[in-house]
Amino acid sequence: MLEVWLPLLAIAAVAAWWYHVLRLRERVIAHARQLCGQHGVQLLDDSVGLHRLRAKWRHGALHVTREYRFETSCGGNDRRAASITLDGDRIVGTSMPACAPPDPGATIDPLPFAPCNTAADAASSGNVVPFTRTRRTLH
Repeated sequence: MLEVWLPLLAIAAVAAWWYHVLRLRERVIAHARQLCGQHGVQLLDDSVGLHRLRAKWRHGALHVTREYRFETSCGGNDRRAASITLDGDRIVGTSMPACAPPDPGATIDPLPFAPCNTAADAASSGNVVPFTRTRRTLH
């Protein structure tokens, strides 16, 4: 009888642990959205990734520390790393990048654009890689 229940209990324990980890990740995503809103930055890719997982013995108990990282953008043209640290189920630390407020008097110069009219112009410009069809063979 034990040979039936032991694997089922092990599978149930793994499934419960997996569900708990997914709920923690959802809490971190919600907290990251809130932090980004408070700091006036964009949460890129709307996701977080587990960066570090540590297990420590403190006060006679095992504590698991997780660090989730995500990327933010101040103006839409940059990526900056930020992180949220969990100790067990509690959020114990956050790290957000410092963004300078945009200068209202600054102007952005457009990039010079010279359209290529022919394929020869495009090939001679040096930034176009020509593709050629190779002979197809059966292996």
